[in-house]
Amino acid sequence: MVIGCCLCGNALASPRSDPTSGRSVFTGATVATATSIDLDPAAIGPGVTDYIYVAATAVIDRYAVRLDSLDVNTGAIAPGDTIHDDEGSPGGMAAYVWHIPGDRATLGFEARSAPAETFIANRDALAYHTLGGGQRTYRLGIGASVRIVNELYFGLSLNTDATYLHLHYARDSALENGRGANGIASDCGGAPCGIGNPLAQEHYDVNVRTSLLSTSNLVLNLGVMVELAKDVWLGVSYHAPPGLEIQTELTGTMDVLQAPRDGANLLHGASSVFISQPASADAELRARLPAKLDLHVGARWEDLSRLQAYDVRGFGSTFFAANIPEWQLRVRGFHDPLSLWAGVEQVELDQNDDWLRFGARIGIETSSLRDQETSPLTISPFSYTADVGAQVRLKHVLPKAVFQLAYGLQYFPTVTVTDSSFDPRTRIDCIASDYDYSTAACTSVRNGYGIATADGRYDRLEHAIRIALIYEIGP
Repeated sequence: MVIGCCLCGNALASPRSDPTSGRSVFTGATVATATSIDLDPAAIGPGVTDYIYVAATAVIDRYAVRLDSLDVNTGAIAPGDTIHDDEGSPGGMAAYVWHIPGDRATLGFEARSAPAETFIANRDALAYHTLGGGQRTYRLGIGASVRIVNELYFGLSLNTDATYLHLHYARDSALENGRGANGIASDCGGAPCGIGNPLAQEHYDVNVRTSLLSTSNLVLNLGVMVELAKDVWLGVSYHAPPGLEIQTELTGTMDVLQAPRDGANLLHGASSVFISQPASADAELRARLPAKLDLHVGARWEDLSRLQAYDVRGFGSTFFAANIPEWQLRVRGFHDPLSLWAGVEQVELDQNDDWLRFGARIGIETSSLRDQETSPLTISPFSYTADVGAQVRLKHVLPKAVFQLAYGLQYFPTVTVTDSSFDPRTRIDCIASDYDYSTAACTSVRNGYGIATADGRYDRLEHAIRIALIYEIGP
């Protein structure tokens, strides 16, 4: 018997784990599927059938954002227009699971690119937070599961990840100078620039990646799976951050289009971006129920609080001459989320009779950041999840092939922000204090929040899909 995977994969190529990983039908830290090479390598051990696994995946995020404007002189808020945006990203996976003769150990090999995290693109009203881009990881991995005794499996997998990051955003060159020379009171087309004037807007395009051959790309996953009672299994796994390091450095290029008032010249240079990627842990309890059903109850914790911002550095003689800052923070503002889910799925006990299987799960996920840190770049409040899936074995046509289709939905209730941590007045006040970093205003600027306000209204809905084929090898 082979149990395949639906919407899974250890992580999106992003700071956040794939929101449909593990909680989806036919997946989890106790499920013998190729995707457990990452999720819980101990779980690939049970069973005797070797198989090839291939899958095509996709994630689509639907956003509706109303970003308000702030009058820095009066503090008045003016509601903006609601902006709609759909961002999609494909992914894929190929894997092979081999049960070593002797029934004691199992090996798994995988190549994968989970759907990327994609940022809202090409919406000028959101430019100071995001104009597009995203983060993707390409992964090669090997995993092993060893049966210690009949009721206990231990697993380990090692992956090498190549991470690519694209940031596209704007900077308000007038706000950067406060009320001083070339600041918000300076001339932009015959009138004071103020906040958010297109004539003072610089555009940044940052493309960076990790080195292809580096120990900093290595990711270690550890897992155990134990049978607590007959047909009652508990799986627990831990996923270390890449390279076991505090930060990962990505290097590449930075292009800067100067503001129209400064000549609108295109400048080229180099860039480094430092990110602190999260560790995470998964747990699942699987128990047999009557009517050939399995109960699945799972949880995931992520150490997302490690990632407060993208630490962006720009290098180049043209940057220095044009007063392009060497250092910028692009805030994410995460804290640790916890995901919980539960559901049932049919069990394939007889390949001839059980040619069709269904399953469903529902869950919740706590927020990944406070409402005050919400911005067009990061929308991740408390959410609700629902996943359904089906498996078909064409026993009379391709008896060794299993086809799967799964769909997942994550609903993020509306967030209305009226006291955003992003506040351009803090930059003005910090500059006026001669950069006195003991002040609250300069602390906000130092942490990357002294840019255009993110007050407004945020709606998000995420769809995810996986189409998979498992082909069994051997008798």
